[in-house]
Amino acid sequence: VCIDIVTCSFGMTKIITLASSTVIINNSSFDIEVTENVCGNYEDNWKIVKANQIIPYWPRYIKEGVMCVRYLGGILSASCFSIKDKHRTLLRMNDIEHPTLLVEVTATDYDGFKINFSDYKSGDAPLLIVNSLLNQPISFCQKEDFHTQILPPQYYVYYTWNDSLKPQELILATNGDNLTIKLNPVCGIIDKEKENPIYYAIFHDGPQTVLIFSSETQIIEAVSDTSSINESMNSYIQIGLRCLGISIINDINHEDLLYISLNPTKDMWTETRNFNVKPVEYNLNKSIEDHYKKYQENFNEQQTDQKYEIDKNRF
Repeated sequence: VCIDIVTCSFGMTKIITLASSTVIINNSSFDIEVTENVCGNYEDNWKIVKANQIIPYWPRYIKEGVMCVRYLGGILSASCFSIKDKHRTLLRMNDIEHPTLLVEVTATDYDGFKINFSDYKSGDAPLLIVNSLLNQPISFCQKEDFHTQILPPQYYVYYTWNDSLKPQELILATNGDNLTIKLNPVCGIIDKEKENPIYYAIFHDGPQTVLIFSSETQIIEAVSDTSSINESMNSYIQIGLRCLGISIINDINHEDLLYISLNPTKDMWTETRNFNVKPVEYNLNKSIEDHYKKYQENFNEQQTDQKYEIDKNRF
């Protein structure tokens, strides 16, 4: 149960709101049904969530944390996903006209878990695979999955995971060589020892992650912004920042979503009375801080256990 306590405008009354720990929001254009999955089996208790509807949900199997979704009236298998972790996944649905459904699981300390379903839009696919080779097809599949797909030369495809519960890594196969890659910006070579090696790169084009294959290093260098893909990085730079401001913007509609400012705070000593924590007064805080700094200096210089006792029963 999520509990939210706020003070009303008068300042004398507190408003306590009790809500379910999980909320399902259907922002898609279609009615859906949801249930839990236990040991690979669907629960018979399917909940209907109509388009643009919000319903509370009480998970029965929190430890497993797996939910299944299907379109209302669908008789084929449903798509399953985790509700224990925050993620944003494009689910593969068994429907020819509407083959995908986007699910986003968010969690906060106050609102619990929110499961939001929405229609597919540009940039939602986990990966855009582009095969720019002239005469070489690319075979690929999800790790621990047996559904292998073949992308012909001079073709591209928007790809999403067959099973969102399995590792979200891609296995590539060309001429007998296999390579496992994660969806992080990287570039590399396949069939390096052969006469015509294949170069690949993963990069971000706006909100879309792209995996491209090419026989020309100039293309890979252009999209990956690197001078040479044959040279590996042998050094790194660590940068520390203070007083940092972070702005999160939706790149599609250019809307500000969140702004976070990180600023250093002054050292402040606190005291606890009747389970209430509050800062001590200025003079006492200064005195404690001075004694504490002296203790640190003496400890570092002499490595002794000098201690300064402060009266705990201050009134």
